[in-house]
Amino acid sequence: MADLSLYLTNTNVSLGQTMEPEKSSSVVKDFESVELSDSARKQKVPRRTIYFASGETMEEFSTDEEEEEEEEEEQRKQTAMSTIDTSKLTWGPYFWFHMWRMATNTISVCDYLGEKLASMLGITTPKYQYAIDEYYRMKKEEEEAAEEDRLSEEAQRRFDNQQRDKDQNPTVEQPEGTSSFVNMSFEVEQESSS
Repeated sequence: MADLSLYLTNTNVSLGQTMEPEKSSSVVKDFESVELSDSARKQKVPRRTIYFASGETMEEFSTDEEEEEEEEEEQRKQTAMSTIDTSKLTWGPYFWFHMWRMATNTISVCDYLGEKLASMLGITTPKYQYAIDEYYRMKKEEEEAAEEDRLSEEAQRRFDNQQRDKDQNPTVEQPEGTSSFVNMSFEVEQESSS
């Protein structure tokens, strides 16, 4: 029913599928082996990849001439390094450069070890940290006490106002609405003592 073709460099692979069950049992499967050439094995690495704002990328590959020039340049550098006459070199710049590197490395190692030793001995904490902590604790307690005093004074003032209002205007609480009189009488029965 549907044929799907996949094209590889020089090989055409065709896949087919039928919907008829009686033919599917008689289908013979043939496989073909394909060997890749040297060009497929040697994969070129892009010299430069350009990324565009639209999300597309473009890879630039070096030409064979550029690769040959790079290889020749590397060979020239290697032969030049082997033909340097060390007797004509001065020791001054070499010596001072390595002395500078050694000094900076030594200082950085001493700095690291000194920091670790100071933290182990506890000398990195402030000298009077206990006094600072005590000051902040006392300040917090004073603030809490001041807040508590303010709330108690406010409550006392409200209570005094309520008492003064009750003393000036005595009120009798009576239910509102129509008043009705209920007459209740109790009769006591005498029990017989037999």
